[in-house]
Amino acid sequence: MADWRSAFGTVLDIARTSIKRDIQYPAAALAYYGFVSLLPLLVILLAVLGESAASEVQLVTLEYLTPAAQELVLDALTDSRGRVGATLFALGVLLWSGANITAGFQTVVEDVEGEIDRSLAGHLRDGVGVLGSLVFGIVSVLLVSALFVLLPEAPFVLTSGLVALPVALTVSFLPLYYLPSRDIDSLSTAAPGAVTAAVGWTVLLAGIRFYAENAGSYAIFGVLSGIILILTSLYAAAALLMIGHVVNATLSDVIAPLRRNR
Repeated sequence: MADWRSAFGTVLDIARTSIKRDIQYPAAALAYYGFVSLLPLLVILLAVLGESAASEVQLVTLEYLTPAAQELVLDALTDSRGRVGATLFALGVLLWSGANITAGFQTVVEDVEGEIDRSLAGHLRDGVGVLGSLVFGIVSVLLVSALFVLLPEAPFVLTSGLVALPVALTVSFLPLYYLPSRDIDSLSTAAPGAVTAAVGWTVLLAGIRFYAENAGSYAIFGVLSGIILILTSLYAAAALLMIGHVVNATLSDVIAPLRRNR
């Protein structure tokens, strides 16, 4: 009984810290930068992989986009007008968004743990680690999604995906919680946050997939419903990443005092 009370108290501490540190605001900012990066990322993939990639992108997005949103994305990818200019613009947007995503996550780390004195090289190392961790996480999601598309009737696919995805995401997210932190000094202390974010992302993606499969029944706003779904999903995903760091800081007892200007 005492263990249950202790676990419940820890969950309450994590919730209180998340609310007091206002993680919803940096999560919203990360969701915005993630949203504006989606189409540029697809444009660059198309430029690198060629025209045949458009159909593959469409197949994978069947799992997570409403039909109207799928059509919008496919039209954008297959429009050949201004392809070179669009690719250069997309690269600029990705660099800008990537810099802001890493800065936003590092700000949350410092807000929870206290200010960290980093050198320029340290900032660059942490930024590359954060971006690399997120990229590997996204690649894990895409690979599992491709498995669902390529083997839709195989009985083991759903079970394998639900097991493999959180494991792959946990491994991908470990650098995200280990590198930017001053107090999380080992992979074992970074693991609880990585597991929390990985399981949360898996549940979130399962919910998105269910909605996309049944979008025809209750998606009444067409393309708008797809945009709302993407933005809400990105916000939830970003919030889960922030909560993962709060989990680690709470379990390691390294929560810094609130700043006076709050």
